[in-house]
Amino acid sequence: MRGRPRDSHVELTVKLNHLDLQVLDVPAAAAFFVTHFGFAYRTRADSPAIAILDGDGFSLVLQRRDAVAYPEGFHVGFIVDDPAEVRRRREALAAAGVQVSAVIVNARGTICYCHGPSGIVVEVSARAR
Repeated sequence: MRGRPRDSHVELTVKLNHLDLQVLDVPAAAAFFVTHFGFAYRTRADSPAIAILDGDGFSLVLQRRDAVAYPEGFHVGFIVDDPAEVRRRREALAAAGVQVSAVIVNARGTICYCHGPSGIVVEVSARAR
């Protein structure tokens, strides 16, 4: 991410490295992101304690906790290029038995939400054109 903070004249060069999510069942959460969102394992698939997944240069870290509670409104968002892809992914998630919303079309674009393991809400969207 390159940019200039609004209140600064210094240019910063940073790149988001990873997101660490706390989950109740690491193998189930890892399988969800590998199967439905194209992540690849960087660590053992069967570790009960931690999984590190690669998503096109972005690392998703999943760590086991005995109790997990995400704040209201918290979600992980994926962007796709085409509204038709949102619909395809929604259908694939539903066919796999994942709880998924209807497709929403609004000023932001075309969106659906699903519920992954440990209560993680995941958004799939295509920006409005």
